[in-house]
Amino acid sequence: MSKNGEITEVLTRGPGRPRSEEARRAILETTLELLQKTGFNDLSIESVAAQAEVGKATVYRWWPNKAALVMEAFVLAVESELKYASTGSAEAVIRDQMRRWTKVFRTPLGKVISAVIGAGQSEPEMLEAFRHYYVQPRRVEARKLLREAMLNGEIRSDIDPDTILDLLYGPLYLRLLLHHAELTPELADLVFDIVMPGLKPR
Repeated sequence: MSKNGEITEVLTRGPGRPRSEEARRAILETTLELLQKTGFNDLSIESVAAQAEVGKATVYRWWPNKAALVMEAFVLAVESELKYASTGSAEAVIRDQMRRWTKVFRTPLGKVISAVIGAGQSEPEMLEAFRHYYVQPRRVEARKLLREAMLNGEIRSDIDPDTILDLLYGPLYLRLLLHHAELTPELADLVFDIVMPGLKPR
């Protein structure tokens, strides 16, 4: 992800890929490109299919709706940046990931995700796509990290991991959605420093 917020080309086609995989990758690449130009609301399956030079039925073969397509493209674009580190204390790993989260969600892709969540209030399939492609896979990683920290005595074991994640990431999502104040890595640090002392073993 470049500093000026433009989405770099992260989906590349290697030599010798089967044609169906070539088409799938082309669709995801095209989705990212069009999102930069049109935003989520004006993006259409028809425009993606036309620019990717595939039939509309080909798009629907892999994704049931626009939200699912957009979310998979988003995840592929940011997955490497938002994975939790495999080494280090739980505190250090979570703080680092929260800071990277704010940087990613400040880019044009963050505006797309904000639009998806907003549309999900009246169109449930939007929220379902967000949960399926982004939230749940990240939470699987985070729950494992938190449970290991509980076993190691780093944090309290009497609080559900999902509640801990809601406490840490809830304020970040609030800024993302309401735009009432800036979403910054410094906010992630502040939230972390307020919440973590309450998670220490008693």
